[in-house]
Amino acid sequence: MTTAILKTVHIFVEVTKTDKRKVEFQDDQVTGLQIKEAAGVPLDSDLARREEGQLVLVTNEETITIKNGDHFVSLPAGTIS
Repeated sequence: MTTAILKTVHIFVEVTKTDKRKVEFQDDQVTGLQIKEAAGVPLDSDLARREEGQLVLVTNEETITIKNGDHFVSLPAGTIS
């Protein structure tokens, strides 16, 4: 019998320049909607992952793989296309 090991993944969501929120998940597969809900940001806002200096849009329905230390940014709807 194998026992699943729960892993906690810590990510950061930048809501404003001075409001960065640390969010924890028990799985490394999450949707954009789950990130928004956990960070307490408006569900209709844009969410982007910081990747090598670029912002990459993550939609509410999109399932992504997260890792410790990932950074995301919440922006007004329509900011990122």
